[in-house]
Amino acid sequence: MTRRSLVVLLALLFAVATVQPVAAGDRHAPRGIPGAVPLSADADLAAWQRLQYGMFIHWGIYSELGGVWQGQPVTSGYSEQIQMWANIPEADYLDVASRFDPTRFDPAAICSLAKQAGMRYVVITSKHHDGFSMFDTATTGYDVVDATAYGRDPLKLLANECRRQGLGFGFYFSLVDWHQGHEFDGGNNNPIPASMEPVIEAQLRELMSNYGEISEVWFDMSTPTVAQSTKFAGIVRELQPHAAVNSRIWNNVGDFRTLGDNEIPSVPLDGTWQTPASVYHETWGYRSWQERDDLPGKVRDLVTGLTSVRARGGNYLLNIGPRGDGSVVEFEADVLRGMGDWLRRHPGAVLGAQATRFGGQPWGEVTVNGRDLFLHVTHWPSAGELRLPGLATKVRDVREDGANRLRWHRSGDDLVVTLPATPHDEVLPVVRVRLGGELRIIPPNTVPGGPLDFEQGYSYADDGGYPSTHRTTVRQTAYVTGQGGASYVVLRGSADPATRYRVSVGDRSKVVTGAELVSTAVGPFTMPARQVIPVTVTLASPPHQGADLSADLTAAVVAPANTVTGWVEAPARLELGEPAALPVHATNLTPRPVSGRVGDVPFTNLAPGATFTATVPFTLPTSPGTHSLTAPVHSTARTVNLRTDIELVLPNVARGKQATQVSTAWGGVPERAVDGNTAGDYLRDNTASHTAEPSNQAWWQVDLGQEYRLAQLEIWNRGDCCMDRLSNYWVLISDAPLTANSLQEALATPGVTALHQTTTAGRPTVLDLDAVQGRHVRVQLESATDPLSLTEVVVRAQP
Repeated sequence: MTRRSLVVLLALLFAVATVQPVAAGDRHAPRGIPGAVPLSADADLAAWQRLQYGMFIHWGIYSELGGVWQGQPVTSGYSEQIQMWANIPEADYLDVASRFDPTRFDPAAICSLAKQAGMRYVVITSKHHDGFSMFDTATTGYDVVDATAYGRDPLKLLANECRRQGLGFGFYFSLVDWHQGHEFDGGNNNPIPASMEPVIEAQLRELMSNYGEISEVWFDMSTPTVAQSTKFAGIVRELQPHAAVNSRIWNNVGDFRTLGDNEIPSVPLDGTWQTPASVYHETWGYRSWQERDDLPGKVRDLVTGLTSVRARGGNYLLNIGPRGDGSVVEFEADVLRGMGDWLRRHPGAVLGAQATRFGGQPWGEVTVNGRDLFLHVTHWPSAGELRLPGLATKVRDVREDGANRLRWHRSGDDLVVTLPATPHDEVLPVVRVRLGGELRIIPPNTVPGGPLDFEQGYSYADDGGYPSTHRTTVRQTAYVTGQGGASYVVLRGSADPATRYRVSVGDRSKVVTGAELVSTAVGPFTMPARQVIPVTVTLASPPHQGADLSADLTAAVVAPANTVTGWVEAPARLELGEPAALPVHATNLTPRPVSGRVGDVPFTNLAPGATFTATVPFTLPTSPGTHSLTAPVHSTARTVNLRTDIELVLPNVARGKQATQVSTAWGGVPERAVDGNTAGDYLRDNTASHTAEPSNQAWWQVDLGQEYRLAQLEIWNRGDCCMDRLSNYWVLISDAPLTANSLQEALATPGVTALHQTTTAGRPTVLDLDAVQGRHVRVQLESATDPLSLTEVVVRAQP
């Protein structure tokens, strides 16, 4: 939620009507909105979404090498790209192909393993960046049939076995091809020359024609032109009209968005999307020297990833990397079986379940399957109590899935469950809530009329390659309780003047230009009384699911027709010492012009549908906390004092101060973490710091310039991807400079105050410091490999 405008008073011809929070116990309480996230309206994409969970297989000539060249482990990059990272000449690589003889490749066993794991489809590499085709192709002799001792088409065998065992089947296809002429490029962002297009087209036609029905086509890397992306996707759609094409065909012509490797989105994503995950984050192809230990921990981590992705509406594609002989690594097979065992202990909790509008909770995730609501408790509350906010549906029963009933009660719209000290399931405990009907929820910050509190709907778009991928805002939605009768929506902010937008109120909508969107009231809309109604702004005709709104709506109000409405546009919080001058609006929703005054600023003959705005100075209290501010709005009939509640906080003494870090990569200079910007999309916003990758116990720190008595610290994680990297970290506070690179040495520095955070940082994670004295603040990871990336570090102290 982005809280832009807070509680105010409305004026009905400048008569006062006070906004009150929705009361769950009221017999007229709204019934809420449907809580399950619906599938795509496109039948083929909905069928792909129902696959939910699949097996990814990276397997090729590189698997024969197992991450080793000339007797030495190749520690740079992924092992499936060893030809580039070890700079192996093609002649030597072809020698590796000549001895490739995967006699232990067993399609039946692989499909059986996938089914044991609960997976519903299989996607395998047909050709990776090395350009070696793992299928029978007429385009080159550089393929598994012609250039290896094996001499057969393993993908044909696997495709047939998938169909026999009732699994979907798909292909990974690299658009980078070192054999066809691409140079080694660490980012794999090579453009596609015209000379390479015939080979790609012919290979795609072979793959789409010779292997039966295809569920998914997973393109990867390169930087094709719009025409090339359209052409390649067109071949798939011509020959396999029901197949889903991923976004790495680029230029926004795919059917679903592929997120970053192992990414669990921190924000709600609209549309169809998928997370590609790997058993090990370090590689996708087989690596003989990969550390394989802590089987229970690995099962737990991947079950958490699966449930998190599914609860947020995505598909989960989990990779294995078989050996060169075709056998599956035993540790990976055990991991998949462990995940399948968990799924069987909790039938319906993930497979067959739907995502919900609850979003991520502090304790975990929420899915729904019919009248069963599943609470996936990834962080078992130490207080012994779990709270689910905004549940409008009646509850019949609550129990720990597979175990005993649990005590529960309602607190307003919240469900509160009493938990035992330790969970029954050691992998990931699940609480099953039996509902009395369809899941309906009351979204956070639903208001009964007046200023709206927008939530953002996000997606991703690209400009033709991985580096240009950026998060987009595709929707802004607020929720209001209908007051009955006709109402108008009034919006403020910015929008592209010529773009056509759709403003939807419930199931009715109107299309307006961007100029009209932010300058005049939109409506009227009939709003049934005592029902929660979504108010949504989208593009009227988006060219693709990730198309950005090109609008930033900072404030809005829903008000009855035939009224003059006064409202205050206020931020969620202000820092002590900031100037306090806020926009105050008067909106004319009557059929005739009106005159009056906002504060000391008069307006005359305000046209129907128009809004007059004046900036009104406010006198702020001198202490932190939530305070009410008032501003007068006058008409010829009477005066109304509008009130807004605003939180005042201590100033951020870290903003703009000198910051340093152990190393810098991807342009993520340390100063970004104290620039005052918490946006969090690394590639789009350029607001996050980033150390080298890999990094050993990476650190970032800021010199506040003087000693302060510190009250509070906010750690802002990235919002686009890779949030799990910022976990198991330490915050160190010291009067003296911190000079050690080693975490152990830094912790041993005299006078250091240390706080250990084991869970993933949020947006933000807030730490109360209880007046700790200090000048230097450091954030440092325990990880020996993960880079440290911070969107913002806010340090609040008395000025």
